[in-house]
Amino acid sequence: LTIFANVAYGLVNRRKGQDAIKRRVAELLKLIGLPDAGSKYPGQLSGGQQQRIALARALATSPGLLLLDEPLSALDALERLRLRGEIRALQQRLGVTTVMVTHDQEEALSMADKVVVMNQGRIEQVGTPQQIYRDPASAFVADFVGKVNVLSAVAEGAGRFRVGSLVLQGGIGMEAVAPGTRVKLYLRPEDVLVDGAVQSNPNAAPGKVIKVEFLGAFCLVTVTLVGAEDQPLVVNLSRHSSDEMNLVEGTALQIGLPPDCLRLL
Repeated sequence: LTIFANVAYGLVNRRKGQDAIKRRVAELLKLIGLPDAGSKYPGQLSGGQQQRIALARALATSPGLLLLDEPLSALDALERLRLRGEIRALQQRLGVTTVMVTHDQEEALSMADKVVVMNQGRIEQVGTPQQIYRDPASAFVADFVGKVNVLSAVAEGAGRFRVGSLVLQGGIGMEAVAPGTRVKLYLRPEDVLVDGAVQSNPNAAPGKVIKVEFLGAFCLVTVTLVGAEDQPLVVNLSRHSSDEMNLVEGTALQIGLPPDCLRLL
């Protein structure tokens, strides 16, 4: 089928008039940025263009609900990034309720108004992208959505927790954990403070860099804390911050773990 015939498929099945079909297909092809593609065949288009055509075909009959099942999974990274922005903009312009299934956490966080995190068929949490990321309801959600540091600890009462030979102060609401209880503390890599940013943080400790992973605009720096060497932490730093501190394997630095950023799950 040509692109025109693909997009028109649902309209033809609903026995719409030829003039109405031509107008609707032309409108949709213009909307997705491919106004002159009607006479072409899918094999003549890129993967991203094919996905736009599939979207136009789904929208042709003006559905009340649109289901997108892993629409970007077969595309390369740059095309995925470009197309997810286009899909989001198109969805907002048309106002059609859309359910999108994805295993890509970045897609979910960047495209959704509401995120539903599922684990083996069971709903773990429903919330905005910000709620899901900043206040995960379970260990699975914390680990599945973004990177997270996990520290094995023992509660000492009054909201304090022992990690190795270090004692960390927890955040509000963590005082109720009974002394002696073994727990897991969760902390996002971008919440870990380094050197100058540590200042008066109550959970400050000397540390050492054991690995620096360069990822372009930012670096993932793996560090160990003196007193808890068996539980390394990953720190997310901008490339500029990493360069300014000249971080390499073996660099000594101060590490801070803000109490309000620690999560107990």
